[in-house]
Amino acid sequence: MKKILYSVFMLATMVLAACSSDDTTEPAVKRGMVLKANVEDTDTRATITDNEGKWKFAFATNDKVKVGNDEVTGYYTFTNDGTVFTSTDAKYTAEAANWCAFFPGETIDLRNQSGAFADVAQKYALAGATATPTTGSDGLTVTMKAKVAVLRIVGVKKGESLDINVQTAESKYVSGLTAVKNSADFSVQTRDTKVTLLSKPDAGVYYVVVPAGVKISVYNGKTLIKATKAEGLKAGKYYTLTTHDTKGKEYATINGEEVLIDWVQLWAGGPKFAVKNVAEEMTWTDATKTGDEYVWGKRWRTPKADEVSGKGKLYGEVGEDYGYHPVAGSPSFELKEQEGYQTVVWTGVQPGYTKNTLTLFNQIKHGTHNFDFWTASDYKNDKGQDFGVRFGITGYEDGTEIKIIYVGLYNQVDYKDRKYLVRPVLAE
Repeated sequence: MKKILYSVFMLATMVLAACSSDDTTEPAVKRGMVLKANVEDTDTRATITDNEGKWKFAFATNDKVKVGNDEVTGYYTFTNDGTVFTSTDAKYTAEAANWCAFFPGETIDLRNQSGAFADVAQKYALAGATATPTTGSDGLTVTMKAKVAVLRIVGVKKGESLDINVQTAESKYVSGLTAVKNSADFSVQTRDTKVTLLSKPDAGVYYVVVPAGVKISVYNGKTLIKATKAEGLKAGKYYTLTTHDTKGKEYATINGEEVLIDWVQLWAGGPKFAVKNVAEEMTWTDATKTGDEYVWGKRWRTPKADEVSGKGKLYGEVGEDYGYHPVAGSPSFELKEQEGYQTVVWTGVQPGYTKNTLTLFNQIKHGTHNFDFWTASDYKNDKGQDFGVRFGITGYEDGTEIKIIYVGLYNQVDYKDRKYLVRPVLAE
């Protein structure tokens, strides 16, 4: 059932094998027919953007489509064998009938979705009908259209569990979809008690299929994330929702005064960095004070090393040119001259973070450019010596060019009484 989603939906053709009836007690009814199912081109509105850019919809082997008409009470099941969809039970009608097709079936359970991008298509409701009544003897042609939207949920706060549930305008909880017989549509199934569509223990980026075209309200637990207008979400479109802000302001106590400081988060569950350093360099001992003793007061603190550095965080790897470069999945970084001053600018890459940047400022020490700051972590070597740990970025100037030759924590230890810059994060 594995499928891939991109921005323009592929044309899908389903061919049903023909066979003769084996019923000798009733008038012969022909079984089997040819069905061409075109999935509506929705590139003008279904424009999900992930790391690969665009998405398409494609059927996979063993996928099933349910097809019915106004002459039968149930549905015929067609199964994809990798090339065509076939059914040995589909029967022609004696008189022209209206035919409807539904994917992935006549009922879709929206509860307890995995949240994985690859699983979205398993719940991606499509429905369509023949343009005019037909017996099916000359084949069926159906254009199928999306009936759902996709929410890209960004869980922001580390350690906070997610409980995504959706309510209708009548304050009922969405639980699934059911095909509307003899109509190219699904109805929304609801319950009076809370229904969880997605449950996760921690921050991250997750995908949830929800009904389109009806007013809904999206909650994380009891907290409202988003309420739509009466017309609801557009079918075939994705929407990115964050459970909390990824940018904001918080007061810091600086020299006895309350000063409002901007902060920014660069990845889901990451620390909320102040956009500037403490005004003066500090020793590790002073940088690791906490509560009211901290340089900016109890609302801020110095982050631990493993909070800021590692894959998915502030991270880089050495390339063939012996310089350090961004790594897929981690915020990107670049050297940038601003007002005649060298900086390193980090930019978030996860959904919900691509407009968030963090700027680290230059210090020239030991003949190199350094964009370092103390962390609250320390290190004791095999001789029992105790050091503080810095997050470090080193740039080497070769003529007129500056090249980043190091990013990370390796060997970034120093005596605790040495003074370096400090970049606070919110104390949460």
